[in-house]
Amino acid sequence: MSLLRRIKARLLLPQTQRILALEIAVLWVAFSFFLPGGDDLYRYYRPFQQGCATCGFVPPFARWFLWLLAVLPAFQFTWPLWTLIWVTAWLFLARWTRVNPLLLMLCFPLWGQLWLGQVDWLVACGLALFLLTKHPALRGFGILLAMVKPQLSALAILALLLQEKPQNIARILILPFAGFLLSLWLYGIRWPLEWLTGSSAAVPIHEWRLAGLDTWRFGIFFIWLPFLFRDPRQRLAASLLVSSVATPFFGVYSYVIFLLFILPWWAVPLSYAWTLAYFWLSENAMRLAWVLPLALLAWLILHREHTPRSLETA
Repeated sequence: MSLLRRIKARLLLPQTQRILALEIAVLWVAFSFFLPGGDDLYRYYRPFQQGCATCGFVPPFARWFLWLLAVLPAFQFTWPLWTLIWVTAWLFLARWTRVNPLLLMLCFPLWGQLWLGQVDWLVACGLALFLLTKHPALRGFGILLAMVKPQLSALAILALLLQEKPQNIARILILPFAGFLLSLWLYGIRWPLEWLTGSSAAVPIHEWRLAGLDTWRFGIFFIWLPFLFRDPRQRLAASLLVSSVATPFFGVYSYVIFLLFILPWWAVPLSYAWTLAYFWLSENAMRLAWVLPLALLAWLILHREHTPRSLETA
């Protein structure tokens, strides 16, 4: 066997992939102590957790799950410590959803999550709880957690709920409904309307949202596509893919959420495809990042009769 074949065979071993993914994660944590980063964490989420209601562009009950930001010490160390939590969460989620951790760690959206100090791992945890657990209370908690960013998760939650028996839906929704009532009591009955109107008007337009701003006018006509799938995991993945092109509030860094549930090897290089236009369009080249979710959606439709496990290894 040639040296190249030996290296390839070694890299294909699950244990090797897990080790390499862990090494990348450790390097990210180490570099975060020296490199500038965590802009969204410092500009939006930490002030939001410290009482700025209009800073984070997330519903007010998100404070229940971002409480760590209020206790992390020393401002300059907030991003490195958050990065440690962040990489631990994504490695755990990759193991739980059985996607290749090395591929996940190499995808561009995950780099974007890291660099910005984003909080989408909370949404991913919620969706994984809802999809992969059986207990109604845990699944209900998953919904509440995923709704930290409803623009990402609402369609997926609705699509999965419509597959449930009516009595199961009632049991699953007890905790989310109780959480919603508690949020009305704590933050006022007008907060949902104030959040919707305030966030839609105030969310800054930047390069990470350009792809969604370009696609949502036609992407909204894809809303029905997730209901073609009977398998819950495929339906979840399709819902997230459609959401990414059907809303102007789905940032490119949030693509990592659907990659957690559908990750063929070619998605990794395709996640960087938009960079080919960077020399001509500069930051505006990211508006072409929609090629990834649309390609995955088309691929998922073509393979909808396959088992979820076969899709992971395709």
